[in-house]
Amino acid sequence: MQAAKHAQLLHNPKAGDGDHMREDLIQTVASCGFTCGYVSTKAKGWDRLKNKTLLVVIAGGDGTVRQVLKRLLRRRILDKRLVVALLPAGTANNFAKTLGIPSSLSGLKRAIMSWQVKKIDIGAIGNLSGAKFFLEGMGCGLLPRLIKEMKTVDLSGVETADEELTLALDKLIEISQLYKPKRSTLTIDGIRYEDSYLLVEVLNIRSVGPNVVLAPKADPTDGKFQVALLKEADREAFITYLGQLRRPQSGRRPKVPWQLVEVSCSLTLRCENRLLHVDDELIDLKESQLVKVEVRQGIVDIIV
Repeated sequence: MQAAKHAQLLHNPKAGDGDHMREDLIQTVASCGFTCGYVSTKAKGWDRLKNKTLLVVIAGGDGTVRQVLKRLLRRRILDKRLVVALLPAGTANNFAKTLGIPSSLSGLKRAIMSWQVKKIDIGAIGNLSGAKFFLEGMGCGLLPRLIKEMKTVDLSGVETADEELTLALDKLIEISQLYKPKRSTLTIDGIRYEDSYLLVEVLNIRSVGPNVVLAPKADPTDGKFQVALLKEADREAFITYLGQLRRPQSGRRPKVPWQLVEVSCSLTLRCENRLLHVDDELIDLKESQLVKVEVRQGIVDIIV
C-alpha cells in the first residue's frame, strides 16, 4: 500500500489582510491528495518538519517566505529536498509577483495539482555577519532607509495592504527628495563600478519594497542577478517614476530610467553608507566592509 503524501502548512496568520483562515487552507491542501499538518509560524517549534513531509506550503508574505526558506536551507545535505508551494498573503508579495503566483486558494490548488517545479536561485553572501543569503535582494541607500523609517510609522489607521503600500510609496518619495548619495564601489563579474549612488540594489526579483519595479527583466530562475545603480543625475527621473507608480495609468508601465548591470557569477560591494538591507532585514555595520555575493543556481524548488 502506497504511503499517503504529507504536506506541512506553515501559516503566518498576521500577514497582510489576514484573509485566509486555517480550516480553508487545510481543506485546500487536503483536496489535492495530501495529508496536511498545520503550524502557525508564530508558534514555538514551527520549523520541526516530519520525516515524511514531501511538500511545504507557505501562507504568508515575503518575510514569512524568507523565514521558512532560511530554515529549509539549513537542512543537511543528505536530507530529502522538499518542494515548496506559496500562497501569497502579505503586504507586498514581491517574490510571488515576480513568479506570477496568484494569492487565491484556487490558485494554490491549481499549482499543487499541476506540480510544475521551478528551481529558484539565491544570493550567497560572504563577509556579512547575520546574513548568509538573500532570496529577493540586498543593497544600500534609499531602500534600507525606507525600511528603517517605516518601522516608526504609525499604522494603526491603516486597514488594508493596499493602504500600507501607498503609505510606504509616499514615504519613499519623501526620502528620495532629500537623501544624500553615498560612495559605493562594486566589482561585477570583474568589472569595476564606482560612484556616489542614491541606491544600489542587487536583485533576484523584479520589485522591492512597496512594489517598486527596479529590474523589469529580473528572473530568479535564470542564474543571474540584476544590479540597479541610481545616481544623483537620476533623482528627478526616479521621483517621477515613483509618482507614476503612485497614480498608475491603465495599460501603461513607466520605463526604468536608471542603469542596470547583469551579474552572471559574482560581485563585491563596499558602501560608504553602513546601513544595508538583506531582503527585509536591516544590517547596521560598525564600519564599511567588503561584501561578497555569489549566484547559487537552482537551490529551492517551488511549484507555480
